[in-house]
Amino acid sequence: MRKRLLLLFALVVAVGGSVAGAEALTGDELDPARNLALPCEAVSTPGLVPRSAKNIAHVANVCGFVGTDVEFQSRKAADGTVHDYAFVGSMGAGLRIFDITDPAHPVAAGAYTDPGWEVDVQVRADTAAIAFDPVIVGINVSACLRQKSGSTTKGGIDILRLDFDPGTARFSPSLADCYLNTGSGGAHNVTMHPSGSWLAIDTSTSGIEVVDLRGPTAVFNRKLPVSLVGSVHDVSFSADGNTMYAASPGQGTYVVDVTNILADGARQIAFIPNNTQPGGSANPKNTTISHQADVSSDGAILGFTDERGGGLTQTSCNTDPSGVIGGIHWWALQPMRGLGQTADASPATPRRLGSWFYPNPGLGLDPLAPALASIGRSERACTIHIFRNGGTGSVSPGPIAAGFDGVSQLGQRELVVAHYGAGVWQLDFSGPPSSADGIAEDPRSDWGNTLGWNVMPGAETWSAKEYKGYVYTGDMGRGFDVYALTSCAGAACLVRPTNTPGRAKGGGGVEGELAEISILSGPSKGGKATFSLDVSYVAGQTAPAGKLGFHDKAADKKVTATGVDSLTIAGAKASITGRATVDGVPGVS
Repeated sequence: MRKRLLLLFALVVAVGGSVAGAEALTGDELDPARNLALPCEAVSTPGLVPRSAKNIAHVANVCGFVGTDVEFQSRKAADGTVHDYAFVGSMGAGLRIFDITDPAHPVAAGAYTDPGWEVDVQVRADTAAIAFDPVIVGINVSACLRQKSGSTTKGGIDILRLDFDPGTARFSPSLADCYLNTGSGGAHNVTMHPSGSWLAIDTSTSGIEVVDLRGPTAVFNRKLPVSLVGSVHDVSFSADGNTMYAASPGQGTYVVDVTNILADGARQIAFIPNNTQPGGSANPKNTTISHQADVSSDGAILGFTDERGGGLTQTSCNTDPSGVIGGIHWWALQPMRGLGQTADASPATPRRLGSWFYPNPGLGLDPLAPALASIGRSERACTIHIFRNGGTGSVSPGPIAAGFDGVSQLGQRELVVAHYGAGVWQLDFSGPPSSADGIAEDPRSDWGNTLGWNVMPGAETWSAKEYKGYVYTGDMGRGFDVYALTSCAGAACLVRPTNTPGRAKGGGGVEGELAEISILSGPSKGGKATFSLDVSYVAGQTAPAGKLGFHDKAADKKVTATGVDSLTIAGAKASITGRATVDGVPGVS
């Protein structure tokens, strides 16, 4: 019986080692903002194992672009099946959308191409908001912001319309509007209120710009000054949307009432200064750069991170045991059983629980060090970066919009977090640390317990967020990675493809929109594409054998497989992964 094969192509190509349309940033050699990703042939080399890992296994990778923030949605296709999607920001490659219904095989499901360097992504229903911060990425703001301001150094956000086609289960994003900051500072982060009626632009220098979204265009409503919320790097909200938590570098962390913000403004409820313990900044239990502040899904615990030791100055990956590096600090917002210091805890009177610090596990030599050096990305500090609490969606506990899910399924006292050069970590913050589980904690930690980690070669992980049992990361070197939470250690924390004995053979032509090559410089749309394949796997073989060719006639691009890594056959569908050349140029996975 002949099997009908569905051929899915999602190829990412790094042409000439750079991203077309983006401009090089000159300046400090340690500046972490670069738009050069590791070449695909380095990241996808068979046999690469984690530099260190425990209980988090690497499952899949999409390479060839500089990944930043990640958000999620689920949608129902025309046939009634639910598809899960990851929206991945990038530096120079635009917004990338992947169907992650099968986490081991992410498939391109739409894209919005723009040369800007995206530092934050928010997704709510049919709207996406993307932040551009010239303080961090220099001249590389979006095309719309450049046109609106006549300048390359004014920050702001792009607002995209997410048109979803249930028939193809794909997105066609388009620009709806862009908003230019009215004052100084960039848009280091953008946070949409759960109501969808307004958003906060976090300037990192001059407070928050409140933007009204109730009309056809985004309109400035008011400025929340530094005296009220600090300089502000990132904000999040309580489950009811009435309370905002603001992390402000240089000042501390603020709890703010935003119940009627569009009409009446905001009111400060509480302020946790950077220094609450003796010793000032020399004490790691104090904060130097309050980076992200999120509340647990039950509203009982507020956690905020300290990004000290970031890529500008700390390049040793915390290998010095006496070194000070950023961590997570937790404060109670409700009384907690057995903890007398929390008896009067409330949003107005937060009480300190403790801090967790990255327990340097010792990293093996990075086999991608030469490839990293070739693109100027050898700094890779190991400070903490973006995290996601269990039971939390994009901006608050629960979904940001009903019917779209996007909520982490971790327990309400668990989180996953990115650590730049130290990869991805999972923590339990229900109580003090313990080494009884065989994981030696940092002696400075007094709250929170390490559950697992994975540091893949070349990792420079910007964000880490869990969705439906898997952890998805935007990585500045590796692109987009998928991890599974499991029981493993060391080299075993790498999920290798399970090949299906059998053969996939076929050829023909398909409409251009159903078979596409995603090249960072952007292919022509439409037209016809032809393909041919003959791949087989016999039980006991090291890897499948065969050949695959693909010709996008409209873009005049020819893809030729140079190696096949996996063949998975499920019913009438065959999935093939491997490496290839485009018009003879290697670097495709």
